[in-house]
Amino acid sequence: MNLVFWLIPGLCLLAVLYALRPQTRISADQIWALTAAMPLVVALSVAGYSHVQASRVLAATPLAAKHTFVTVQNGLQVVGLDLSPEEAACFERTVRTSRRAEWLTEGGPVPLNDRTDIRGELPPPEVARNMAIQGRLECRQWVRVLPDEPNSEPGSGQ
Repeated sequence: MNLVFWLIPGLCLLAVLYALRPQTRISADQIWALTAAMPLVVALSVAGYSHVQASRVLAATPLAAKHTFVTVQNGLQVVGLDLSPEEAACFERTVRTSRRAEWLTEGGPVPLNDRTDIRGELPPPEVARNMAIQGRLECRQWVRVLPDEPNSEPGSGQ
């Protein structure tokens, strides 16, 4: 399958080079159309290759397809979360990339910040990245990112 993603742009490049030979009777508009289509063909080939590669990585990662249980502790508040594979990937990405966020649950939002202690096994970052490439990672229903707290300097009177 990988050969197809390299073969299509290669054949398009050969078509452009063939059209540019001195003996070829081709109009400037046709050459322009061929060369203008090349970036699109390459982009589509790379997108297809990335999608196939993401599928392979997710199939090879054991945590990508199983439910995860994590315990989130904020001070005295302790919450247990049973996460589906997509939820676990969103949770991992939120914890890794956000300073302040809320994980939305039926029992109310669970705050996630620098002082949050998380116990349990989360999937590696590659799982979230590859699910996002495949379009399987839609975190808005579970996560609300909060603005960072303003830095107030001591003695500034604010």
